[in-house]
Amino acid sequence: MEELVRMTGGEFRTVREYLGLSGDAMAALLGVAPRTIPKWEGGEKPIPYRVRDEVERIERFTANAVDQLVRALEDARDPAVVVYRHDRELAELRPELAAYTARWWRHVVARAVHEVPGVEIFFPDEVPDDAVHHNTTATAPAKTADRS
Repeated sequence: MEELVRMTGGEFRTVREYLGLSGDAMAALLGVAPRTIPKWEGGEKPIPYRVRDEVERIERFTANAVDQLVRALEDARDPAVVVYRHDRELAELRPELAAYTARWWRHVVARAVHEVPGVEIFFPDEVPDDAVHHNTTATAPAKTADRS
């Protein structure tokens, strides 16, 4: 039988920042109060065992989004991708990613363009009329219920 291991505050914060998620965004994805995240990261409150699985689910989704974008960009003649200035813009233009943040998407794009040289990155209002831009079609996993 596999032993359950709690995430440490340092591990949690490192992964959260690598994913490009603020404390509030991670709290929303995990279904906990925003004030819970600094308590976990500061060691004031133990991180529930279930959080490791939920964070790994978010990591898998993010890695899949990066992989899908890399494949789309590698197949493009003139690779370009759109990023968003703020969460409202992301939710409006990419409703399937509304559970995530514009910052998270910019992290996905940064990881993808690191793998594919020569990619142009635009905000929506900067896209030239003749440009074809690429986004993933991944669907965000559902938020978890509040259990904090």
